[in-house]
Amino acid sequence: MARWLVTRNDTQFAVGGLGELRELAKAGRLAAGDMVQPPGTTGWMYASEIPELRDSLQAGVGVVDEDASAGGGRGGSSALNVVIGLVLIAATAWGGMQIYKNFSSIPDPENKADLQARLRYSEMVVTVPGAKLRAEPKADAPSVAEVPKDSILDLLAKRGEFYKARDKQGKEGWLELQAVLPMYMLGGGEVRKEMDPLYNPDRYLDVANASWMQLPESKDKKVTVFSFLLENESRYDMTDLVMVARIKDSKGHELDQVEFRVEGVVPASADTMVGMMVDPATKEKRLITQVSFAEMAAADPKLRLEYDEGVEVRMEREDFNEASIDVVEVRAIPIDAPGKKGD
Repeated sequence: MARWLVTRNDTQFAVGGLGELRELAKAGRLAAGDMVQPPGTTGWMYASEIPELRDSLQAGVGVVDEDASAGGGRGGSSALNVVIGLVLIAATAWGGMQIYKNFSSIPDPENKADLQARLRYSEMVVTVPGAKLRAEPKADAPSVAEVPKDSILDLLAKRGEFYKARDKQGKEGWLELQAVLPMYMLGGGEVRKEMDPLYNPDRYLDVANASWMQLPESKDKKVTVFSFLLENESRYDMTDLVMVARIKDSKGHELDQVEFRVEGVVPASADTMVGMMVDPATKEKRLITQVSFAEMAAADPKLRLEYDEGVEVRMEREDFNEASIDVVEVRAIPIDAPGKKGD
């Protein structure tokens, strides 16, 4: 008999075959977002991805357990289960199993419905107990504050596997992606498509046409000039950029990396170069997107004399053969649209 594995609510169990899986789905005991491993494979897939189960899953959507239906105190859970099913089907694009675990960890249907009613799609809810806002985007960084489970947070930026967030008391810090559920995942397909760049801006901002050169006449030969274009593929302006320059030797070994911040905005569905301007007040060099500098220079044309294309980065090593430039941190700016939930 072909043996299937199922992971549901952090519990794994074996099933005898497709027929048994269908019965579980019809009874509401197998959800679209449950993970299934077919016989003879090592990979996992969503139940909704198995063609033979789709009709049974649809028949099982909205089924409530006996305790819920008998007590009468959990009315409305059928409609909520439909929403949950849709969320789980869509979870593949964001992180699949983690979305399932995070959503399942919200205490009960009444609380889930309440959260949906009062949260904006651009907010997120903490789904694990004892989550900590940390001073840096590192798992071992010092804690700034502890945020209780079910706390609502404002998204500030994304860096790698961490979100920068602010709680309702105004404390800011970093927490791991798996500690929260982005509420836009509760929306339909169009909502998820629209809101995804807010939570994953790094997926929509690309570095293009990058080149580098060392200043030939510079007394400090460790200065390297990077020239590059930033391409924004989303409908949101992006800002608060942190970038990293890396250099490698001929064997591909990394020799040094330097992070730097870039002021200004990368416009929605557009691109911009990055350059340097000399601040008239401090005489220090500021890195800024070309489009934002152009706005400043329009108000003060004299600034044009203080601008150079490219970014100067002081690397500790001179003897390198390869250099690259990447975005490591960025924030997408929500669009204000009165009456539209989530903006």
